Amino acid sequence: MSESSLEKLQSALGHQFNSISLLRQALAHRSVFLAELSYERLEFLGDRVLGLILAKHLFLEFDHDDQGKLTKRFHAQSQQSKLYEIALKIELQNHIISEKGTELATQPSIMADVIESIIAALYLDSGLEVAERFILSYWNWQGDVPQDILHNPKSALQEWSEAQGLGLPSYELMQKTGPDHQARFTTKVTIEGFQPSTGSGASKKLSEQDAARQFMDFLSKQSI
Repeated sequence: MSESSLEKLQSALGHQFNSISLLRQALAHRSVFLAELSYERLEFLGDRVLGLILAKHLFLEFDHDDQGKLTKRFHAQSQQSKLYEIALKIELQNHIISEKGTELATQPSIMADVIESIIAALYLDSGLEVAERFILSYWNWQGDVPQDILHNPKSALQEWSEAQGLGLPSYELMQKTGPDHQARFTTKVTIEGFQPSTGSGASKKLSEQDAARQFMDFLSKQSI
């Protein structure tokens, strides 16, 4: 990567790195570096730093929202599509270091991952305040909770799970009680590496939606 490219990116980030090698690692895909030298470890940390900062500012900004509404706002601000939107704003596809001749640098999932690795690099280079300043510069806190988060938690959970490389959530009908005209369904949703969540509803579909909602509520609490 050229020095001019690094300078342009640092300008977009609003920060001049003390350790330019840290920024390079945050941009490096495993196709050109060993996994331990790529952005992947930084992405892990950046996800947690982002979660803390988002949770803090949503808590302060929307002081009349209950826990459920804050959780929905949190997922709207941290989902892959939001991170991809930020990546496009800073033209991140022009800075990701990946194997030549591939389209890796333009894949939404990779661009979203690199946003998180950059947040970690900002944090490690100069502290939480610098990472927070970048996030506050690009995230829009206002507006309603997107309808897909409010009404389709299954889609939101699937997007999160795939973005983490965990595959698709698995839904299992655990129980059906009551007569057909007043049936009650209980469903369990499982994602590898996490404790299952259960939900209930008047139909199998509604119980799956509720299970996904419960799982996402759990994730939000873990991120906080």
